[in-house]
Amino acid sequence: MNNPFPKAAFFDIDGTLVPYDTRHISQADCEAIEDLRKQGTLIFIVTGRHICDIDNIPFPVNGAVCGNGALTYIVKDGCANFHERDRFVLVEDHPVPRQQAIDIARIIAENNIPAAASTATRTLFDHITLKTSEFIQRVNMPSPRNGDILEAALKERIYSFCPFVSPEEEETLFKDVLSELDTSRWCNEYCDINVKGLDKVVGIKKILGTYHIEPADIIAFGDGINDIGMLKFAGRGIAMGTATDEVKSVANFITASANDCGVSKWLSSFFDKTCQSRK
Repeated sequence: MNNPFPKAAFFDIDGTLVPYDTRHISQADCEAIEDLRKQGTLIFIVTGRHICDIDNIPFPVNGAVCGNGALTYIVKDGCANFHERDRFVLVEDHPVPRQQAIDIARIIAENNIPAAASTATRTLFDHITLKTSEFIQRVNMPSPRNGDILEAALKERIYSFCPFVSPEEEETLFKDVLSELDTSRWCNEYCDINVKGLDKVVGIKKILGTYHIEPADIIAFGDGINDIGMLKFAGRGIAMGTATDEVKSVANFITASANDCGVSKWLSSFFDKTCQSRK
C-alpha cells in the first residue's frame, strides 16, 4: 500500500512554530514533527529569516527556504540541525540587482533610516534606534548586529532590505528605485524589499524539483501574508488560528495558534484519521 503521509512538509517559523511572545517551539510540536519524519516525510523550514538567524528550531531538517524565497538550501546527506551550517548547500538564490541595491542603500544612509539587510552570509542592521531595537526584540527578529548597509551593498550581494519606514515614507522615499522589486509588510513599522515575483513558493518549487515531488504530495503551515502563496500551492495548506481572514481563506484547514500547539494538534488529528483509514 502506498504511503498516505505527505512526501514533504513545509513550516513557517514566526507565528507558526514559534509564538510571537516567546522564542521557543513547544515540545508537542517538536514531537509531532519527529513522528512525521518517521513516516518518511521530508521536513523543511520556509521563512523570511536569514539562515544565520534561525536559532530556535531544535529539530533537524532536510533544507530551508530563507528570505521569503531569496535563498534556498538543501542539506547534504539527509538532514541536519541549523547549527550544522556547513551541511546546508545553497541551491538557488535571487539577489537584488546590484545597482538597485546600491540605490536603496544610499537612500537608507542619506536619510538615516533604521534598516536591516541580508547578504549571503549575514543580516546586518544600520541606524538602529532604541525604539527600533525594542520592536525588534518584541517580534523576535534576530538581535541587531551593527553594520554599514551601503558598504555591504558596494561589496556584496544583497538579498533583501528591511527599512523601518511607514507606508507613506516607503512611497515617498523608495518609489523611484523599486522597478524589478516588490515590497511587502505585515505591520506599519517596516517593509520587506525583495526581487519582484519572489515568494516562498519559488524556493519550494526548487526543492520539489530536486526531490521529484508534486505539490499535491506536500503540506504547508503558515500564518502570515507572505505564507498565502505556499498555502495555496500545497496539496494541504494549514493556516494557524491567529492568521488573518485573508490567510485563512486560502487554506484547506485551520488549526490552533502557535501558543496552543496548533501544528501538533493538526498533525495528531491527521495521524488519527490516516491510521483509521488504513485499518
